[in-house]
Amino acid sequence: MVLVVDSKALSNGNRCSVLSPIIGKSLKNPARFDVSAKMEVKTAGIIVIGDEVLKGQVADQNVNFLAKKLHLLGIKLCKVSIVPDIIEDIAKEVAEYSVRYDRVITTGGIGPTHDDMTYEGIAAAFQDTLLLNEELLSFWSWFNKDPEGMRLESSKKMATIPKSAKIIYTEMPRTIVPVGKFPVVTINNVCVFPGIPYYLKAIFNSLQGTYFVSSGVTFHVRRLYLNVFESAFSEHLTKTAKQYEKTVVFGSYPKVNQSEYKTLITIESQLAKDVDDALASFKSLLKTEWIVNDFDVLSEAWSSTKDRIDYGNLEVTFIENLNRSLQLVEKVFEDYRPEEIYLAFNGGKDCTALLHLAHTIKNKRDGDLQQESPPLTAVYFKPKNPIPEVEAFIQEAATRYKVNLITEEGPIKEALGRLSKTEAGKKWKVVLMGTRKADPIGKNLQHFQKTDDGWGNLIRVSPILDWSYKEVWTYLRNFSVSYCSLYDEGYTSLDDSVGCERNPTLKYTDETGNVKYKPAYALEDETTERSGRRR
Repeated sequence: MVLVVDSKALSNGNRCSVLSPIIGKSLKNPARFDVSAKMEVKTAGIIVIGDEVLKGQVADQNVNFLAKKLHLLGIKLCKVSIVPDIIEDIAKEVAEYSVRYDRVITTGGIGPTHDDMTYEGIAAAFQDTLLLNEELLSFWSWFNKDPEGMRLESSKKMATIPKSAKIIYTEMPRTIVPVGKFPVVTINNVCVFPGIPYYLKAIFNSLQGTYFVSSGVTFHVRRLYLNVFESAFSEHLTKTAKQYEKTVVFGSYPKVNQSEYKTLITIESQLAKDVDDALASFKSLLKTEWIVNDFDVLSEAWSSTKDRIDYGNLEVTFIENLNRSLQLVEKVFEDYRPEEIYLAFNGGKDCTALLHLAHTIKNKRDGDLQQESPPLTAVYFKPKNPIPEVEAFIQEAATRYKVNLITEEGPIKEALGRLSKTEAGKKWKVVLMGTRKADPIGKNLQHFQKTDDGWGNLIRVSPILDWSYKEVWTYLRNFSVSYCSLYDEGYTSLDDSVGCERNPTLKYTDETGNVKYKPAYALEDETTERSGRRR
């Protein structure tokens, strides 16, 4: 891992001392690592409480989630401890953490059973007493469905907290808590979380921006994917890490069972220029064939997208449209189950962009939830005269993105009617479409719109509705999204083998007199996008 706690340095009073992973020198002044001459960094520590974790009976799923969230807020996670359900051990760790770090998070040990000792340990850490909190008791009696007029001992235990503690009511989705609020106990700088990941994640998201406030620091991170193991480049990495050790931290992570790459390199600093300079210096020492295009690594689609938005020198209007599209796709994934969604995919440039957007959000959510969700479903409505190159690309894309591809011969309306009677089709509620306003049917569409009569009882979602032709190509090319090869041969709009040809506005004659066609992304007049259509 990148940050390794130096316990000796901690005992000397440093709030968050770290080691360089490459050089191995203790950075006893956090300002050196964090460039805090620019801005002071807030710190945090996490205490995982539970015998079940120490015994391997339960795998912790919370630390990775919290670490990522804190990092995005510019809060540096300095240390993580796992302690048993013993009051003295909990008290010792809480007392130490509360002095050393700005924010302390405990997870687990606040349930109704005899071995839930977190509140007792925290009270001991602050030399406080325990008190039955009537306000909290009312909530837990309701939540636990105590018999009317009764207060069960289990509810009383969960409501017995340190006397000086405060209760924060977080805003929660009603799908989690019907009343829309959930109590969180804090005492001094310690925030007490349940150990159940489902609740912990929802609580943290609610507290983000209020209790957990951004430090104002931005950790700029770049990623480099290599198809060789560390032994091939370790000398180059050591040299570059030494060169930039005052402001930049390098991380190196081998991936044994990863087919797309063998090592992930991370470069991080508060200063974006230093990150870019360090990355350029390191890459200059590597063989070109070692470097994997980061967007070939679909398992890292979300982090790569964020990097490209942050560092890609893209136009502001395009970034706004892209972020809006990502939010629209994420809303669909939040509101509907995977089996209720399908993506209409015909191999064209627009739906290819949409497929990558959908995969990117799936990758983000899988990372947040720390589990892989079911594959996306894509439906290809096969025309009467399909184009071989397009069909080949559709199969290639389905394999690459690992989607569940359903092929049904058209016309589309009749094909959809047949599919709606299948087991899969009966569950569909939403269709993701790559429609844009420039399309013949797109002018009057909304981002979310019910389908017309006879087209199934579906919600039609068009995330890239506001994109221009140029923006589609900005996305495909700047984000290295693979697309159908016909677009490089002068086709700008694909239909079927009868309905389309090369766009005549892209025709030119080379110096030898041969007639050729520019690629689709070279089209200057967007109003001629469909000039290659015969119908």
